[in-house]
Amino acid sequence: MAQAKKTALQSEADAAVVMTPHGTYDSYTGTAHNDTITGTTKRDFIFGGGGDDILIGQGGDPDPFSNAQDRYNGGAGVDTITSHSAYVYGNTFVYTSVTDSYFDKQGSHSDLIKNFQSTDVLDLTALGLERVGNGHNGDLAVTYNADEDITYVRSLDKNVQGQAFEVRLEGDHAAELGTQNFALRYDLTAESNGREHGLSNKQYVITGTDGDDFLVVPRSGNIVTGGGGADDMSGGGSRNTFVFEHLTDSFVNDGTGQSSVDLIHNFRLGDGDLLDVSALGFTGLGNGYNGTLNYSYDNEAGYAIAQSFEADEDGNRFAVHLTQYDRDPLTGLQDMDRFTFAGDSAADRASQTLTGDNHRDTFTNSTAGGILVGGGDDDLLVGNTGVDTFRYVEKSDSFRGNSDFIKNFDATQDRIDVSALGYTGLGDGTDGTLKVIYDTALNRTYLKDYEADADGNRFEISIVKNVAKDFSADNLIVADPNAAHIELVGLAPADLHPIG
Repeated sequence: MAQAKKTALQSEADAAVVMTPHGTYDSYTGTAHNDTITGTTKRDFIFGGGGDDILIGQGGDPDPFSNAQDRYNGGAGVDTITSHSAYVYGNTFVYTSVTDSYFDKQGSHSDLIKNFQSTDVLDLTALGLERVGNGHNGDLAVTYNADEDITYVRSLDKNVQGQAFEVRLEGDHAAELGTQNFALRYDLTAESNGREHGLSNKQYVITGTDGDDFLVVPRSGNIVTGGGGADDMSGGGSRNTFVFEHLTDSFVNDGTGQSSVDLIHNFRLGDGDLLDVSALGFTGLGNGYNGTLNYSYDNEAGYAIAQSFEADEDGNRFAVHLTQYDRDPLTGLQDMDRFTFAGDSAADRASQTLTGDNHRDTFTNSTAGGILVGGGDDDLLVGNTGVDTFRYVEKSDSFRGNSDFIKNFDATQDRIDVSALGYTGLGDGTDGTLKVIYDTALNRTYLKDYEADADGNRFEISIVKNVAKDFSADNLIVADPNAAHIELVGLAPADLHPIG
């Protein structure tokens, strides 16, 4: 049986249980000792580490929509894991090493899973195990011990140390366990059409080829490693994780002009999709330097771009394209919540963005504040109790007649960032200024540019309620009219931050 390497998250287990909040889930990392970790009613990723741990998931009854799907990895030791009912899809129990849960000639050293649900899934793909059978050659033997009221799920093929995988389920599950309760491997080949399992409700661990793969990702909870090549992947469901193990899995080389960039369609932040770039060492979102990724939306191309501006010794830098599919309102989420970063450290949400596309978005900021970038179309942008910044990248983000609508604007602290549009301040709406007016009939405050472009469009933002008397220059982030133009000799402007 294969022995998988520990992930970056697993290797961090040390002296104290670490809980890191994320937008769509919380992660818990245990220690080398006996830990008791209790999750929340939201989606949790819980890794026990060493020791005989007690891991307890939490359902959201009586509200079934709150029963989020958790992911457990007990690690080494004899762990006790308590499952719970989950909405539509079940919880996942991950085993990456035989020694995490096994039996040998001395007896059982296996984990006990309590309250195992009919929709729960055992992910044993790292061990080459994925179906019920006779216990040999990748099959698992399932037996029920009535005296113990325990169902044993085990391989009968031992490793050279005389150990074989085993996990115990409380209660009688012998008759109901089937393929639906196991994550399955799905390895693309040159002959694959990429649609083989696109409509499946089962969970898959998917590995691409080194070529340009096409893939329709199954509905939910899949782990996808596209590998090399410019892969075209469509995620049609929820909670899918796209893993990048090597920088050359998706890259741009500005020196040679070569690029091989993955495109992920229908990426759903609100439904828990993730980009796992932890193996590449990226630690967060930022300006694309110092180990960060820059995240922006390219209106002309019609997709978002996550990219680094730092190249490796071969001149390659990471970039990935994705079309966002968040037609339902997003509350408290940010662009960083699309990622799993190295170190799994929490960022200052007040400085983070949430970026829309050229469709209508409905965004409510986090209580910590942050930067809302609605993009094109008439977006509804809602402030919260923190310091809210509403950023505009192009004038077409909010044209008159199709303008954004801002709610909960607090003139004592919130700001509107129009620096990228070249505006220099408040005024009469001409010569690079914006005019503030209040419409008593509609109870709306407007920021207006009265100078139209060649197509007759002009920039305008509407704000619910009367903030005109309180809106000042302090509420506007503008371009610096005195900024000197610096020309870099021998380097074209397009070369500074090329789009991936």
